[in-house]
Amino acid sequence: MTCGRLERCLRLLGGMVDIPALYHPRYLCTPASTIITRMKKWLKTQQSALLILSTSFFLTYPLVCRVYGFFERPLTGKLLVFLTLWAGITGALWLFTLRFDTFSSRRKPALKPFVVALFTAITMLFVFHWQPPAFPSTFQINIQADTPAKLIGITAGGKSFALDHFKSEGDWSLAESGWHTEGNADERLMFSGSVSAPIQLTFATGPEFGSATVTWQNHPKRVDLYTPQPDTTISQPFPGSYGSVSMIWTVWVGLLLVCEFLLLTGVFFLLFSRYPYGTAAFLIPFLFLLPYVTTISGHNVSLGNDFGPFYYVYKAYLLDFLSQGIFPMWSPSEAAGFPFFSNPLAQAFYPANVLLAFFYNVNDGYTRLDHQVFTITAIAWFSLGLFVWLRSLRVENRHALFAALVMALSYKMTELLRFPNAAHEAAWYPWIFYTLTRMFTAQTWKSVCYWSAGLGASLICLFTAGYPYYVYYLPFLAGPYMLFMLIPAVRTVIFGIEKPNWRKFLTGFSAASAASLLTCGPYLFHMAQTIELTAGRAGDDFIHATMYPFDFLDTLESLVYPVAARPEGWFYFGALPMSLIILFLCRPQRVVAHEDKTITTRRAWQVKTALVLWLVFLSYISYGDRSYLYLVFYKVLPGFSALRGWGRLSIALLPGLALLLAYALADLESRWNKEREGSLFKPYTWLPLIGIAIFSLGFQLFEFSRSLTDEYWDIYFIPRTAYLIQTAANVTGHEINLDRSVLSTVFSYSYMIFSLLAVFILAGLLWRKRSYSVSRRNWILALLGLFSLVNLWYGGPWLWNNGFASKENREPGNYARLMPVALKTPRKNENSTLTLSPAFSVGSPPKWHYSTYQDFYFDPQNASIARDELLGVIDGRRFFFSSSIDQNSIDTFLMDTREYDIKPEIIEYTGDFLQMNLSAASPGYISFIDNLDTNWIARVDGEPLSLKPLFGTFKSLRLDAGEHEIIMAYCPRLFEWANPVCTD
Repeated sequence: MTCGRLERCLRLLGGMVDIPALYHPRYLCTPASTIITRMKKWLKTQQSALLILSTSFFLTYPLVCRVYGFFERPLTGKLLVFLTLWAGITGALWLFTLRFDTFSSRRKPALKPFVVALFTAITMLFVFHWQPPAFPSTFQINIQADTPAKLIGITAGGKSFALDHFKSEGDWSLAESGWHTEGNADERLMFSGSVSAPIQLTFATGPEFGSATVTWQNHPKRVDLYTPQPDTTISQPFPGSYGSVSMIWTVWVGLLLVCEFLLLTGVFFLLFSRYPYGTAAFLIPFLFLLPYVTTISGHNVSLGNDFGPFYYVYKAYLLDFLSQGIFPMWSPSEAAGFPFFSNPLAQAFYPANVLLAFFYNVNDGYTRLDHQVFTITAIAWFSLGLFVWLRSLRVENRHALFAALVMALSYKMTELLRFPNAAHEAAWYPWIFYTLTRMFTAQTWKSVCYWSAGLGASLICLFTAGYPYYVYYLPFLAGPYMLFMLIPAVRTVIFGIEKPNWRKFLTGFSAASAASLLTCGPYLFHMAQTIELTAGRAGDDFIHATMYPFDFLDTLESLVYPVAARPEGWFYFGALPMSLIILFLCRPQRVVAHEDKTITTRRAWQVKTALVLWLVFLSYISYGDRSYLYLVFYKVLPGFSALRGWGRLSIALLPGLALLLAYALADLESRWNKEREGSLFKPYTWLPLIGIAIFSLGFQLFEFSRSLTDEYWDIYFIPRTAYLIQTAANVTGHEINLDRSVLSTVFSYSYMIFSLLAVFILAGLLWRKRSYSVSRRNWILALLGLFSLVNLWYGGPWLWNNGFASKENREPGNYARLMPVALKTPRKNENSTLTLSPAFSVGSPPKWHYSTYQDFYFDPQNASIARDELLGVIDGRRFFFSSSIDQNSIDTFLMDTREYDIKPEIIEYTGDFLQMNLSAASPGYISFIDNLDTNWIARVDGEPLSLKPLFGTFKSLRLDAGEHEIIMAYCPRLFEWANPVCTD
């Protein structure tokens, strides 16, 4: 057919069908090069549509694979779910581009951000062990041991798998605790079959065991069982851990890997191309603390101290309830009942819980490792906040990044790893400063409203993060900062504004404060009420308030010798940053030719004095009973006496130190200017450097010669660090025996070495008469930053580590379903907080839980056997019927209850609500051994009835003889919405 005839035919069809211009008949007879050129032109005009479609695909495919059980659905189900979600996300992106014109950029992508994004995406996939979702696959596993060995568990896809699926040859025997052998290399324990991968095997460890060889898909792996690790969990790395898979599965998973890799690369490219310094400020803390956020050989460094019993258990409990659409109000699983929602440890109203609940739903659980990542995210958020705050004060990017990272990774912040709530409280300090600064410098009402909303949101997060100490510290931190706004000489330099609009600022500040207080007021009211009823937390206890002393000597030790400083308040941030700050403070304001005027004005004595006094004021309060200012505040300020460990106030030093360090870096860099005249090694340079060297080394040697170390250092840091090194060696198949005294000496000398190196480095940088180019300055600052991070890395971050722990599997808790079971399960008499099992705890840590309960529990007159019977430790009994509740002893009360044989019929029990039927043969009292709170209400046969205290702490109701329907519900004021029974 000739081109002419084809053209006429297609024109005839074109009258009936809309043919795209690209396929118009006149193009069919043109040269191929012309067609390609026109095709490129057409594709270029359709760039936005193609970008939207490809972006939505890269978003949709990983989402359906991870969330909707994509691999377990039939092919039609896969297509239906995928196409539906793809269409929805495409439409959403298209509407988004109409508003923001995101995908129509014509700028050529920069190569450097793309390379960095590519490398970061690969690193993320590798470090966090990229694996696809679970899927059916075939496994062949053989286990041989020539020494005693014991296989105690196997999990597949995060769920326990029956051990009887294994088959044995020889003396391998299956008992209730697992498969055991005395050791014979010729005998095997075998598994062959199809399960949901990945598979993990858990072996018992200890001195009675030796080693085992696990052959996994024909790949042998030697496992050392003679180790102090509690248990050893092993699995093959991806893809070997997934068994034998089909070709079609390989295609699906390969596409998933490509999509997630490209998605990560795209996200990081956007971040690094637009916000390179801010992205680095957020990501570097994760790299700095990497052993806490990912597994290495199936293990990760775990956190100890209060992290588990006081924080993780509450978060896991809360997220499990939230994932089921339930908001828990009362915690029956600790100290015979205690408020949950108003307990600051629970962090119940923190906005980030919404994201964590979604994470819990998607992953069917929440492990300690997940909570460690959540904690370190707070440090990353603090780092980013410091960076953006310093940038708002006209600090250059590189100086702001350096200062933000140093302070975010200082010993003060890394010490907070054991207190996740405290880390999240502190994370909002710089964001409050940032919004205050932007609102203070705003020129329009629109900007004031915007930053006022940001301030309100930051305050809400601060109020709900669950560490009341840091809420109370805010006025001491932000008060002086806002005072700087009133001093013209300081305001002009720090904020860069001469005549602020006070009406706009005060209006925005008042609106943000009022809105946040009104929003959080009910929660804060109930939290204060709970704390007031908690043992030792009501205030006016001077001994309690002055626990964990911190003084001027601790401040000096925090600066140069943290070995001897109390970790409750230490804030060591490195030898080099401290030396830079002192050099800056000692340099006079004199004008230097060709120097930026801003840098010159920062050296004004008014600015230096204001910043130093800010730090001195905060430090002096932290000295507790050694501070006259503290004693005044103790008598005058409400709530001040209820707080203890005032060395923790050193967290408030970090923003001021960050600002001083940023100024010091800019000042150091200004000395490298090309147009400088004469030597930079002036008396105000070499005298401070000599003074720093003499003071640092002299003080360190003096403390070292007297063997002065803090008790935390000897009891916690050195043993924990030694254990960390030993368990790390065990995980990698080595054995190390460390002398703890030698280890302590090595650490002590290391601080001296870094102090001297810092002085020599600065002296070398300032001695040169030649100037530094811009690129060389960047490299020098980067190396100085790396030097400081190494100085900070090997010490403080590991104070509260618990060594290497095996990777946990995520499993849903279903704690709501445990409530009815718990009423029949014996309680545990142990010193713990909330428990995640039906064996609820009746023990209570000192200075925590209701004071009325602790008075009862720790009363020496209460016989332990009788007390345990009453608390349900012996038989799990919760309900007692007696003729009276005025007995003088537990024994007398129990004797009274034995006269009545009652068996309540439990209709429903959720922890917050109890409904039961009871038949009383005579008038008397039904007692529920669960703590009484003023927010508990009761109804008997539909009529309200007041609850009476048994032994001053438990719930009792007066009943007449006969059949009764009894309801008890926890109904805090303004939170009745969380318990539907309260609104009936």
